[in-house]
Amino acid sequence: MPTPDAILAFAVIVTLIVTSPGPNLFLLLRTTPTFGRSAGLANTIGFCAAILSHAFLSLIGVGAVIATSALAFSILKVVGAIYLIWLGIKALRSTWKGEGLMPVNTSTASGAPAPLRRLGLRFAEGYMTNILNPKPALFYLAVFPQFIAVGSLPILVQGMALGTIHAVIALLWYGVVVLGIGTVARMIKRPVIWRWIQTTSGVMLISLGGRLLFVRQAA
Repeated sequence: MPTPDAILAFAVIVTLIVTSPGPNLFLLLRTTPTFGRSAGLANTIGFCAAILSHAFLSLIGVGAVIATSALAFSILKVVGAIYLIWLGIKALRSTWKGEGLMPVNTSTASGAPAPLRRLGLRFAEGYMTNILNPKPALFYLAVFPQFIAVGSLPILVQGMALGTIHAVIALLWYGVVVLGIGTVARMIKRPVIWRWIQTTSGVMLISLGGRLLFVRQAA
């Protein structure tokens, strides 16, 4: 098992990554004011599930294939970019139509349990946003060899333990973000502020999708 110092170093690295603005944050800024905290938390659980998937896929070698195969990497990159751009366009359409300013399901807006199907869609949205991003695959491919202790516990066990640490940190951080957005939801719902946030989120998602097209494989 990695030493306590190695685990702490890994935790610090992933905390810096998680707290850096990116697609996940801008998705939450689009989802939470429009559909409520329950939807934002469903997005968050989707992010965490994708983190564990990236860790597992890297450990069994799929991450290495994606990182070293030009075709596989390009396909994932293009699909991920298209998905982010599509989310950005949805946010802009929502802004133009004023959809988020219309009354939504009261159980969702108040934080009470929302319909399972709607939460499932938000979970899938969060999962796809993260799993279609090739950067985490490259991250795990580069990071795991530095933190896994050879000859100790099975590599899969160690790797998934580290992935779980990453997922828990993401859950805590994005959970706080969702709760914070939910706390100021009434202010955010003011038309001028809401349109500014949704427009900014849409533009940033489209921009991040465009930037993803220029991500290069690890040397």
